[in-house]
Amino acid sequence: MSTGAQVLRPYVLRQWRALAGAAGGTAVLALAELAKPWPIALIVDHVIGDHQAPFTPDMGVLLAIGGLILAIAVAETTSTYFVGLWLQSAGERIAHQLRVAIYDHLQRLSLAYHQRTPKGDLLTRVTEDVNDMGELFSDTLGEMLQAALLAFGMTVVLLIIDPVLALLSLVTAPLLVVISFVFRRRVRDRARRQRHHEGDLASIANEALSAMTVVKAFGAEGQESERVRSRSEQRMGLGVEVARLQARFDGTVGVLRACATAVVTVFGVIRVSKGDLSVGELVVFVSYTRKASSPMRSFAREAAKLTAALARADRIAEVLTEDDVIEDRPHAYRGGRARGELELEHVSFQYAGERAALQDVSIKIAAGQRLALTGPSGAGKSTLAALVARFYDPTEGRVLIDGRDARDCAQEWLREQIAVVLQDTVLFTGTVRENIGYGSEASDAQIVDAAKAAAAHDFIQRLPDGYDTELGPQGTGLSGGQRQRLGIARTLLRNPPIIILDEPTTALDADSEAQVMDGLDRLMRGRTCILITHSARLAHAADQILELDHGRITEEASLG
Repeated sequence: MSTGAQVLRPYVLRQWRALAGAAGGTAVLALAELAKPWPIALIVDHVIGDHQAPFTPDMGVLLAIGGLILAIAVAETTSTYFVGLWLQSAGERIAHQLRVAIYDHLQRLSLAYHQRTPKGDLLTRVTEDVNDMGELFSDTLGEMLQAALLAFGMTVVLLIIDPVLALLSLVTAPLLVVISFVFRRRVRDRARRQRHHEGDLASIANEALSAMTVVKAFGAEGQESERVRSRSEQRMGLGVEVARLQARFDGTVGVLRACATAVVTVFGVIRVSKGDLSVGELVVFVSYTRKASSPMRSFAREAAKLTAALARADRIAEVLTEDDVIEDRPHAYRGGRARGELELEHVSFQYAGERAALQDVSIKIAAGQRLALTGPSGAGKSTLAALVARFYDPTEGRVLIDGRDARDCAQEWLREQIAVVLQDTVLFTGTVRENIGYGSEASDAQIVDAAKAAAAHDFIQRLPDGYDTELGPQGTGLSGGQRQRLGIARTLLRNPPIIILDEPTTALDADSEAQVMDGLDRLMRGRTCILITHSARLAHAADQILELDHGRITEEASLG
């Protein structure tokens, strides 16, 4: 069993009632399909028989055959309704549960995993790949089961009627099995490559669309279009190749079944002439043999879809089995509000496959003190802050909060104690009120108080709908300084004892910086702060300045 099938199994088992009902309904559908030639056979053998026109048919038998035709139609219609309902419902539930499970797992995975994995590829797995799992049940499996049952039923009935002629009708079956196996294997290989190209395509498009300002500033629209076009052509080529394989398979199956039908027709007439077979039974034989190509073709086509779907299930399994998670230790600390004392003891950290970002760094920050980190880009400042926030665990050494190793603390508790204000505040689609209250259950009054403290209340009131103004993606329409003040208000609302400010005034003009500084002064008041900055004004608001270079402390100064 493939990894994808193993991961899919528990979600399928939860829907066993609906799937079992659909399987029963599918069996009825197969029986109805098997029964369709028999009314004609009964008419030929028991109504027309050896009579010559004109003659008076047996109305009782004729009405009974008419009732049989009606019963077959009712059984088929009813079964079709319930099979479709149960399979569609099961597929939707499985897709929903998978989508929630994969998204929840993505939330648990470490920041390192998200930084090294293309976002477009992850979005494809959460949306398209999961949707295909639902369609697998609503469309593919029902068709496959019906085709298999129909082929099996036809074989059994033919063997009962005339074993010799039945074996002749199956003369091409071994070749069909071999062709189907080769076909499915080739389709699965191309399906995997298709999904790889689709994920790559989504990542490139997402990257370019998220940085449209840069694309237009460099006049690179044509270059970005070409990147998407080239990968789309590769994906298209694989799709055309799959279509070509499907057409070849359908044609081959049609020719083989035509050969079987010709054999059955010729030898069937001979057996009728010898009295070994009735005319009605020959009608059933020819009908089944001619139709046999349909379930075989349908089964192979749906098996190809199943193969492609399992390739997508493997992609889902890759995420669900990913174990790059920062786990809480047993009995992790979940106490009250932290005092805010921070200490790094001989901390070193190295990103996977890269040089050391921090080397033997030791720092102690008393509760309520402010530490400014300066130094060139790539010196390790943001890495140090990420270790304090426990986005990563140190390779060596310890990060202590109130004298307790951060790894001994529950992550939920840590997130309540430590807040991060980034260089460019991330805002979400929604109202100003919802963005300030993000991650909290604050009242409207608390949101307004936080906005006032962050020097954001005045500009919010000037917006078209005030706090109910809808913001576009990433706060479109707001200036950098306005976005930062909303971020400060959001952080104030959480009221954490420890604050990390990562270049909060970079790229702001003098007026915007002054307005943001008003909010930062209130934010830092009474809290332990780590300030990552190139701003002399912000650095001198600290009690202590440390300079980092190549992951080491090169200079330390106290501002008294």
